[in-house]
Amino acid sequence: MNKITSILIVLFITSLPISQNKIEIQKGETFSENQFGTDIFYFVHHTFADAFYMTDLYKQLTDDEMFGILESAYYSVTAEQKVLAIIKQEDGPDARLAFNIILDTNIGDILVLATNFNSKTRVFEKEIDKHNSIYRWYALKKDKLVYRKDLYSKELENEKRKEGNYSLIDFYLFDDNFKNDKKVKPLIDEVLNSESESDVEKLYAYLYKGEYWLLNGDLAKAEESLKEMENFFNSSESIPKGYSLILKMAKTEYEMMKRFSEDN
Repeated sequence: MNKITSILIVLFITSLPISQNKIEIQKGETFSENQFGTDIFYFVHHTFADAFYMTDLYKQLTDDEMFGILESAYYSVTAEQKVLAIIKQEDGPDARLAFNIILDTNIGDILVLATNFNSKTRVFEKEIDKHNSIYRWYALKKDKLVYRKDLYSKELENEKRKEGNYSLIDFYLFDDNFKNDKKVKPLIDEVLNSESESDVEKLYAYLYKGEYWLLNGDLAKAEESLKEMENFFNSSESIPKGYSLILKMAKTEYEMMKRFSEDN
């Protein structure tokens, strides 16, 4: 993907002024809807996790600040104009999150999320490291945004099936085979009603249940599922406490979707 590498370099080699505010968002025109018809849920699901949790920015940003960045990207990014969020850091270079559309790649049109966060050193750097800086690209497939590693193949489906139902649910929910969408809810119910599934697998099933309702625009049921997930986590004696991050991410995802709903 040499085309993507070139874009990443262009996004970060230029020194840009930073305002006195904590966050500066550089963008072009704001539209009333996403210019590629991408469903809000798929956009939020991928970008909130990669932009804020992969980079540890969730530790310093509020829900409203995270939403402001995603809202700008969702309604402003086009093939002609990128969206660049600059988050001022107390120590070291400012954090940069760049959203850019690239047309006509070998898998079609894609959205690229590029950052200057080094996954190895765990810090934001002045220039990108083409080997270690975190960036993600997602295929634009009708109304879905599909992470490159979730593009459907029979081989990948079989791999997920071997890993267990919770892994298969995640795959069906976010792959680009639209025929698999109808398989999601029955698999979730199967895991939650099973006596043989582990508590960790059931925790993920509660997560996917909430996401299923978010995808279908039912915030009330999504919130109910989130509470079920939290109660299950707190009552389990076998789920490692480190999995509390999964619960925190679920809450953030819900808050982002709630704000998008209120915005509309």
